[in-house]
Amino acid sequence: MIAHSTPFFPTRTGEDFLAFLRAAGASQGATEHPTPVEQFLAQHPETVAFLHAPKPSPVSFAREKYWGVTALKFVKEGAAETYFRYQVEPVAGVETLDEAALKENPADYLFAELPKRVEAGPVEFKLMAQLAEEGDAIDDATVHWPESRKVVELGTVKVEALVNEAEQAPEQKKIIFDPIPRVEGIEPSADPLLDVRASVYLVSGRERRAA
Repeated sequence: MIAHSTPFFPTRTGEDFLAFLRAAGASQGATEHPTPVEQFLAQHPETVAFLHAPKPSPVSFAREKYWGVTALKFVKEGAAETYFRYQVEPVAGVETLDEAALKENPADYLFAELPKRVEAGPVEFKLMAQLAEEGDAIDDATVHWPESRKVVELGTVKVEALVNEAEQAPEQKKIIFDPIPRVEGIEPSADPLLDVRASVYLVSGRERRAA
């Protein structure tokens, strides 16, 4: 399960995301307008909406809500397919910092805070699934489904320990972030980001193993 701290993605396809990154890079130090990124944004209102969406900083990774931005589907023999998106809600509740409090913290405050929190006890999240209804976009991660859609609880995720520093390097070489479900009963949707991300993460994993 791969989730973000925002409920949608800035572009619908991997090609558009690459074009966005390239436009942003080409606009560094640009003095003539419209810059490449301004030209891109003029043609992609969904990316503008993503950039303008609130993104408050949490007090802890354990006090943040996460969303699976790409749709997947539950499948069962003899039953209709049900499309859904994951949501991961902190049992302790969401808590964010205001701008003044954020400035008082070092850049790595989230990583520094987490070990102390886990040492004090398990960090728990509720794993949820927001269910799509007829007409909802199931192949476009830039579209946020209405809050009125049914959300069902699937279970609880507990973080009870962290990988120690000695084990981090070998673990980082092995891990691959695979957005394609590999379990019976869940299949990918037609969202184009799924295949793109799976391919990119596989390349990343191979390069880390070779390093």
